[in-house]
Amino acid sequence: MRSNFGISLLAVGVALASTNAQAEDQQPTQAAGNTSTVNQVDPGEIIVTAQKRSERLNSVPLAISAIGASDIASRGITDTTQLSKAIPSFNVQKSSSGQPIFYIRGVGFSDPSVSISPAVSVYTDEAPLSYSTMARGAAFDLERVEVLKGPQGTLFGQNSTGGAVNYIAAKPTDSLAAGFDLEAGRFNMVNASGFVSAPVTDTLGIRVAVQSRYQDDWQRSISRGDERGQQRFYNGRVTLAWAPSSNLRFQLTGAAWKDQSDNQAPQFVYFTPSRTGSSANQVVTAALSAQTPAPDNSRLADWDPGSAKAKNDRFYQIALRGEYDLPWATLTSLSSYADTKINSPVDVDGTPFPNAFFVQKALLQTFSQELRLNGTIDDRLRWLFGGNYQHSKTNELMAETTNITNNSIGPYTYDHVNLINDQRVDTYAIFGSLEYKLTDRLTARASGRYTWERRKFSGCLADAGDGQLAKAFSLLSSQFSGQAVTIDPGHCVTLNDTTSLPVNIVEKPLNENNFSWRAGLDWQITSRTLLYANIAKGYKSGGFTHIPAVYARQMTPITQESVLAYEGGLKTPLFDRLAQLNASIFYYDYRNKQLQGYINIDPFGALPTLVNVPKSRVYGAEADLTVRPWTGLRLQLSGAYLDTKATSSTALPIGPLGSVYNFTGESFPNTPKYQITSDVEQRFPISSSMEAYIGGSVQYRSSASAAFGRSQNALSESLFTIPSYALLDARAGMSFNDGKAVIEIWGRNITNKFYVTSITRQADTILRYTGMPATYGIRLSWKY
Repeated sequence: MRSNFGISLLAVGVALASTNAQAEDQQPTQAAGNTSTVNQVDPGEIIVTAQKRSERLNSVPLAISAIGASDIASRGITDTTQLSKAIPSFNVQKSSSGQPIFYIRGVGFSDPSVSISPAVSVYTDEAPLSYSTMARGAAFDLERVEVLKGPQGTLFGQNSTGGAVNYIAAKPTDSLAAGFDLEAGRFNMVNASGFVSAPVTDTLGIRVAVQSRYQDDWQRSISRGDERGQQRFYNGRVTLAWAPSSNLRFQLTGAAWKDQSDNQAPQFVYFTPSRTGSSANQVVTAALSAQTPAPDNSRLADWDPGSAKAKNDRFYQIALRGEYDLPWATLTSLSSYADTKINSPVDVDGTPFPNAFFVQKALLQTFSQELRLNGTIDDRLRWLFGGNYQHSKTNELMAETTNITNNSIGPYTYDHVNLINDQRVDTYAIFGSLEYKLTDRLTARASGRYTWERRKFSGCLADAGDGQLAKAFSLLSSQFSGQAVTIDPGHCVTLNDTTSLPVNIVEKPLNENNFSWRAGLDWQITSRTLLYANIAKGYKSGGFTHIPAVYARQMTPITQESVLAYEGGLKTPLFDRLAQLNASIFYYDYRNKQLQGYINIDPFGALPTLVNVPKSRVYGAEADLTVRPWTGLRLQLSGAYLDTKATSSTALPIGPLGSVYNFTGESFPNTPKYQITSDVEQRFPISSSMEAYIGGSVQYRSSASAAFGRSQNALSESLFTIPSYALLDARAGMSFNDGKAVIEIWGRNITNKFYVTSITRQADTILRYTGMPATYGIRLSWKY
């Protein structure tokens, strides 16, 4: 029954499209002077570049969502983590280190490392933001954002199995333009942004945009009453556009942000000791056993008294785009360099007891160069061919202060450890695409990319310099190896898999190749109605992460995962263009899904390692409907249905509570079966240059699993279920001079709904992250 949902939806859409097509064929044009008050939907009002050229959104035979700048502002989307407000198949989870993990249609990879390759790639004007943490400042001074669903890699520089997010920044203008947007709201929130754009010469233009996000504390300690949660975020972008001749164009962009905001404190849910019995740390056991779960109040949490809260992260990127029109093709060059430095303290036990505290330090550097040619032959064949090179260098250190149940070996106790994860990655790719018009309305498309990736890893579990961990592992190595072992302070303590002697450093390569491809047919039933079918194969590269590796085998990398996706879709206006329907159905054959699992290591019990799930699958349906039944009223409704399942288990089937478990048949983590977003807005003309408006939106998602192994027993079911929730936002305002000036009052989560965004286990505790409580404010916007 459930599998028929998407088919039925598409069948209804095709029937409606056929009716609409007949009407359009019978009345192909309207009189230019028609003054009817009917407010028709224009499917071409958003231009996208998903296929590396400018096209109307509804002419692109792909599952793609595009959000314009005005919708981004009205829905309060200030960064990538908030895209789920407008895109129901897009979800965000926080890892155990507080880093954002992006999912599209249930495909994503949760890991505490900032240097792990994401399953959903992010770009600004096609320049890659190679690691998810880099995307914090992308959603600012935009023309639009495009979200491509399903496996990508044939045309974009990074392979990804989930999808891609491409932010299109606003460009320099031909005449002087300026504007600002100012918001003030609850918790002393002040968000301010502005831009100036102007021509410098007849061929050179410049645009400068800046942003500041400020907010005071919004979380309160359960045990003490002190607060945290302030936001201090600063962002900027400068764009130069130079066209020295009619066939030559350059764009140089420099972007930077600095984040000194507090990390969100998680809520304590449950004590689940890493070690039990007489060898466990009894002080820790007694302290955490006495903790009570946090109440269902998003403002209440707990953390170590006096501990560091604010991160000190910064990012900059320089990107140069050049285009040269040859007589027979256009040559495009895209160069970019991105540099990110992370210094982020994270209290990850959710209690006032000093159980587990991390300081995540990282330096992420990436360089990317792409060259491509594209052209047209006889107006029937479009072609594109190019190559891409990317080099990444990452140095990551997780400095842990641990007072956990298994922080001792014999008489030696340790409370400081370092996790080292350094990687060098070189990626080479060649790609191309062909589109051929079989008839005036039927087009065949094919694209592919061959990728070589060479990754080098070096890392280990290391003593923090105080000699505590070194003494403990000297004893452990001596017992297991039968030799007298002394490890010096500050050195690696990870043991050789065979000899149990300490290694100087664990060094491992990972060399992978893949061929991602896409093939499809699309039928332009009418000038505005498109039916398409695609088959695509995509990959996400393997990699390494930072983990407390007692033995080197824990640092075995995950290998690349792949998705073979089948998809059919429809894009059509309805009811004489009073409505626009976009719908799709899809099936994913998912192989080697990447997962952070666990392995039993004596005498520590279950410790993390990376694993691949051999086989799993996803099927579902999506639909977006926009209706304008009368002048001034706009209704938008989007929904997604997802059914996910692991069809075979990994070789290391250990559940989130540490016991052996086969999770075959379980749904994917952080993947609700049903998601719905809706937005409604009514505008009322006051005069020829002034209008009032009122609007609101609802976001709903059904319950979801937080981890594989949730169904192991009743306890794990209760602990690792993310409950369903619905959020209501509202807004009302006035716009003047054709929208160049706006004053608006708004409220978000106006019912103050308590909701959970993610649940994770860390050392001895199970934690949950919550969404924001009710917020409200006023916004002023002006453009010249």
